Amino acid sequence: MTDELIEQEMKATNQTKEEVIEEFLNEKKPFMAIKRRGKVEEVAAVITFLCSEKASFVNGSNYRVDGGSVATIN
Repeated sequence: MTDELIEQEMKATNQTKEEVIEEFLNEKKPFMAIKRRGKVEEVAAVITFLCSEKASFVNGSNYRVDGGSVATIN
């Protein structure tokens, strides 16, 4: 989801992809539990589960698949 934004930032700042990602995580997501971008397979695994018979009794649930990107207060 962020690939295009990363490409634009690379061109604008003359940084490598790794530098742009590291800067983004440090500045925009300093509280993120998992200090990396998510993988397509990680999101797909949750979708696959929810579409499977194993989730047949799941109802009205929210699954946040963001590596802790959205901070919550308990």
